[in-house]
Amino acid sequence: MRDVCIVFAGTKFTTEHIVQKRKQLDHHSSVPTRLTVLTDDPALVTGIGLRDTRAVLLPEWQLTDRQLWWYKVFMFSDAIEWSGPVLYLDLDTIIVQDFQHFYTHESNRFVICQDFNRAFISNYPVSNSSVIRYDPKQYTKIYSDFVEDRTNIIRKYRGDQDYLTEWFRTRDDCVWWPRAWCMSYKWEIVHGGSRRGGPDIEYPKDYLQPDIDWLLDPDCSIAVFHGKPMPYETEFGRAYTY
Repeated sequence: MRDVCIVFAGTKFTTEHIVQKRKQLDHHSSVPTRLTVLTDDPALVTGIGLRDTRAVLLPEWQLTDRQLWWYKVFMFSDAIEWSGPVLYLDLDTIIVQDFQHFYTHESNRFVICQDFNRAFISNYPVSNSSVIRYDPKQYTKIYSDFVEDRTNIIRKYRGDQDYLTEWFRTRDDCVWWPRAWCMSYKWEIVHGGSRRGGPDIEYPKDYLQPDIDWLLDPDCSIAVFHGKPMPYETEFGRAYTY
């Protein structure tokens, strides 16, 4: 059984998002998967009654709503037991086809997305932490370094992905996913992709193929909804609801 991890904290998401993630795993995984939910409310998660799903209590870091992404760092804690490599997914990702190759790709390395500004700047030097695969035995220092200097790290970096980008800057064991495997919905999928980023993209002039609803690369397994819109506010998201 392979491990998938998500974080469920605060009020941005509901238990329905956990249910949808479990359904996506069941529909698209050719191998049984265990879903681990890192959460501030384990009783709420276990009360859903999903199979092959466990809840792990998050530490009490007293984060604001705009800081909840820092809870992702807890997945690197040696206090959590895993059965093997871990695939982490943000709750606002959508699995669109089988993803088992994510467990074997660059198996000796830490694999993460390139930030989706890559759509406009090909060598954009920042990582995006929406989809991560790692060996939990190799990367506990990410967590211990964070815990030792948590207040200063939160003050210094805008979020966990900037922290991870810097943590790996002088190492050679971090690589990005192949670009097509994980794609940005709003910049790379909807209407064939956009010509620019930002919140003020205009239809149709800012899209590459405005006459089509979306264009999904055949190698794409995971669509990433960073920022707005949320997945199930879109026809694409609802099309992949199981």
